[in-house]
Amino acid sequence: MNDLVLLTALFAGPAYGYALKKTAGLIFGSGAMHNNVIYPSLKKFVENGWVQQATVPGQRGQERKQYRITPAGRKYLLQQIGTLPAHDAADEGAFLLRVALFDVLSQKKRAAIVASRKAFLTARVRELAQLHEAAPRKSFATVALTRVQNRVKDELRWIHQIETEWQTKVGD
Repeated sequence: MNDLVLLTALFAGPAYGYALKKTAGLIFGSGAMHNNVIYPSLKKFVENGWVQQATVPGQRGQERKQYRITPAGRKYLLQQIGTLPAHDAADEGAFLLRVALFDVLSQKKRAAIVASRKAFLTARVRELAQLHEAAPRKSFATVALTRVQNRVKDELRWIHQIETEWQTKVGD
């Protein structure tokens, strides 16, 4: 997931390692991503031809490394985000990253991604209902389970809105 987030951050244009650390942290909802994650990944990307590294002058006379996604990197990223395997369908972040890039994916790929997430969520609704039935009435367990059930059902409604939206755009 780290690799996909970093490549996605470069999708918008060139960036410095420090900016990528901060952007990746924002995407993950945490502080900046650690250097021990960012720079080995960038090195791997350069070696694979997915990213170009250039040395550019900084504002104070120093040299800075700037990174730019290559056509091969774009192709790799689009291949990776164009599917949502069943084992990733449970990962909300993996799903949301793909939704954020729906504008560059075909309707067929969007539909497959959404179907994978919906299958996971539908199974989750059933599992939660069974747990809810087994939980003691008026317990904090039922309060927590109700909260989780509501979140899952809300996401299913949101997914339906997304599907309706892209189907409307197809007709435009």
